Amino acid sequence: MLGFFADKIVAEVFPNQDVLAAFNRLLFYYFGFDIVIRFFLQQLPVMSIQPYLALPVKKSTLLHFPLVRSVFNFLNLFALLLILPFFFKVVLSTQTPLYSVSWIVSVISFIAFNNFLNFTAKKYFVKKPLLVILWIVALSIFIYLDIAKIISVSSLFSNALGLLSQTALFALLPVVLAVVSYYVAYELLRRNAYIEGVEKQNNAKSTSFQFLSGYGLIGTLIGSELKLIFRNKRPKSSVFLSIFFLLYGIIFYNDLYLNNPYMLAFVGIFLTSNLAMFYYQFAFSWESSFYDTFLVHRISTFNFVLAKYYLFAIMCVLSYLVTLPYAFIDSKIAFINAAMLFYNVGITSIILFFAGSFSTSSIDLGRSQFMNYQGTGAHHFLMMIPLFGIPMIIILLFDFAGMKELGFYGVAILGVVAIMLHKQLVGFISKRLVKRKYIMSSGFRK
Repeated sequence: MLGFFADKIVAEVFPNQDVLAAFNRLLFYYFGFDIVIRFFLQQLPVMSIQPYLALPVKKSTLLHFPLVRSVFNFLNLFALLLILPFFFKVVLSTQTPLYSVSWIVSVISFIAFNNFLNFTAKKYFVKKPLLVILWIVALSIFIYLDIAKIISVSSLFSNALGLLSQTALFALLPVVLAVVSYYVAYELLRRNAYIEGVEKQNNAKSTSFQFLSGYGLIGTLIGSELKLIFRNKRPKSSVFLSIFFLLYGIIFYNDLYLNNPYMLAFVGIFLTSNLAMFYYQFAFSWESSFYDTFLVHRISTFNFVLAKYYLFAIMCVLSYLVTLPYAFIDSKIAFINAAMLFYNVGITSIILFFAGSFSTSSIDLGRSQFMNYQGTGAHHFLMMIPLFGIPMIIILLFDFAGMKELGFYGVAILGVVAIMLHKQLVGFISKRLVKRKYIMSSGFRK
């Protein structure tokens, strides 16, 4: 449906612009963020060839199997479902046959390029996760430069795609890129497709986040939680799908909402907490499959919750830093989001942990996040009332008193006070978990 109505959506968002040129501009960001999504969501079928490595089959032949199999990935299918309706509805009906064929060949080649590039990108992104953040920050800067009309990189991409589509010979350039990315991925597999290499890789992964153990027990627990996120499909999907919601600011930070304190507060809460909120909505359910361990483990419940609190705070700070470029649209966004950051770290964290103590539904860590409501309960909806309601009430009270701007200070002060009392609040949550541990454990077993 999104692909079918893409032309109308583009015309609405970019009035007075050519629909095809505007769509091409959006493709630049789609392909840019597609690499990030693939890194977090696309499972490469590399391990599927491991049992066959000992068989008398040429390794050069065997290695084509995971590469070809990766083509039939959901993300590739989604891209085609998004782009093909637009192609038939707009491109084919308004452009020459040569232009249309060249355009669709170029676009499909870019999809294939991203698909095979993911084999190489995963290798470097896993070693240096900071590269992913830098990539997202770079795309965010490009978006800002576009919005501020300083430099439009997406327009350059649109013009380049238009030029490629006008000449069939030039349209082969994306095809060459796709072939080169396939070859690079093939060479990467060829150099690493050894049983011994797989074991070595697994050993290397087991030592990841070891540096956190230098920060004591809390650091070790944070490292364990990060391993849980990066090694399991659903928590990893949950966290990294939330990255896309950081783009919500593009929709709401405009002339219509920039003078609405309630909307700015809502967007600020969401932007600075969505990374943590999406994950910690199941604060204690992620450990449901091995929750009984905590009943007999020597690790205190207080430290268990405290580690989650600190990781929650780190996620909020990261979200704030990534969304900081929105301040170029209006400097007050940085101030409001900072106030909401304090609120999220101090109050939202405790609300989520308290709501999480009601969880009795287990979660299958290996299942996909898409259309998966396992573990979702009524408390997930009820916790939204205080989470968003408290700041709104504070701002409303200041608004009635004729001090609307001071409402954000009130929210920030509440958050700072809660942060200063975080050990007491974490202690309250841990006592509640101890009280409900048998109820939760019994529910998780079912």
